[in-house]
Order: sequence, then structure tokens, then C-alpha cells
Amino acid sequence: MALKKLIKDQIIIIDDHKRGSREIKDFDKDENDVHIDKETNYSIDGKKQKLKIRIPINSDRQIKIENRNRNIEIPSRLRKEINGALENKKTREAFVTDVLQTLENYQSILSSEEKAETILRRLSQHFDLKWDDDTIARYKDDILLAFTQFYKDDAGKQYFMKIDTDKITIGQNSGYAKKFKKFTP
Repeated sequence: MALKKLIKDQIIIIDDHKRGSREIKDFDKDENDVHIDKETNYSIDGKKQKLKIRIPINSDRQIKIENRNRNIEIPSRLRKEINGALENKKTREAFVTDVLQTLENYQSILSSEEKAETILRRLSQHFDLKWDDDTIARYKDDILLAFTQFYKDDAGKQYFMKIDTDKITIGQNSGYAKKFKKFTP
């Protein structure tokens, strides 16, 4: 599936960059700048660099790329990858519709493991991922704080999706994801 290109050896994060503000997530407001952050370990001028690409999903803002807090032009190979993954209007609209539906009542997603699983099942279909038996549910004082589900693709590569109180993270469970997100299975 086309969207898998966005997470091959990389991760994407759906959020509004208001982590830690202890506010109830209300992703419906334009000023909250809901977007997909695509983090990748990409070569620029022959040197691997961590890039963060912001793809807005609740506004008409431009796609922006940053490298250590400095805006740079999107490398053509990376632009081609993003455009290729999102060029099919039907695929793109189905994914954005499911993301926006997920964000509509975000504060209730972690009200139960069953609800978190339902959401992750729906989103995983856009990346053509098969459920694995491995899950991690993190609680504190009987409150679900984060739910992680592992997946495999047809080639047997492992991916993950994680929902927590601030964001949704989707990516390949590779050395890159482990290194930058301190993520271990």
C-alpha cells in the first residue's frame, strides 16, 4: 500500500505540538495545527541527518521540513516519497478521514484497551499491516496512559503503532525508530 512508504525505516507522529501542556486534546481547532511529523534519518550533502517533515492535516499550511531547528528545502527524493504516498486522492482522503475521526474525541481513546485496539486496527489498514500478538499497555493508577500494538507486513518486517495521551506514533520497528524514540519491543 502506498502509505507504507511513509513509515519504511522511519516513523510518523500525528499531534499538535502541545505536549505537556496538560490540556484536554481538542484537535478540532485550526489554531492547534494538527499535522503529521515524519521523522527520518536522511542523507543531505552526503551526510545522514535527522529531518522532521511537518505535513498539516487540519489546515492549508505548507509542508515544512526542518533540520536541527533550521528550515531547509525538501530533498527531491524525499518529496517524491511523500507525494507518491499521498498522491492518490482516494487513499489520502480515506486516511485523513480516519485520522480526523480518531482525533474527534481523542481524550476518550485511552478509556479502554478495546477502544484503543479498534482505533489502531482502523489506522493500520492504511499501511497494509497485519496484527501481531504483541501489545504493550501502560497504566498508572488504573488509568491507561499508552497502548502499543505491533504488526508485521507480508515480508515479515515488524512495525508498531502507539497511542498515548498526546499523540499517535506509527513506524517500522527498526534501529532508527529505537534509536530516536527509545522504543523497544
